[in-house]
Amino acid sequence: MKRVDLIKEIAAEFELIANRLSETEVATVASVVELEPQHLAEVAKRAQKLTGPKNVKLKTVIDKSLLAGIIIRYGNSGSKLSLITLRLLNVVCEFKNY
Repeated sequence: MKRVDLIKEIAAEFELIANRLSETEVATVASVVELEPQHLAEVAKRAQKLTGPKNVKLKTVIDKSLLAGIIIRYGNSGSKLSLITLRLLNVVCEFKNY
């Protein structure tokens, strides 16, 4: 293996360490179409509220196999939230605030 080949591995490891130190969770957002920036900001805000890290960084993926909505994968285990799950959790949170 050449040294040049190691650059991607080094960069990925550096990103993991930087995320850990800054308490950043990387979440992958899969959707059928590209999401608008304001929608991504809302997804990041809600994912942060649900998962508890200080910061959330989103990576987006277009998944044509989805019928509708979005799927959010986060954490080392690849835990998954769907748009329906987020809506139900919002209803529960709103109910608790009353």
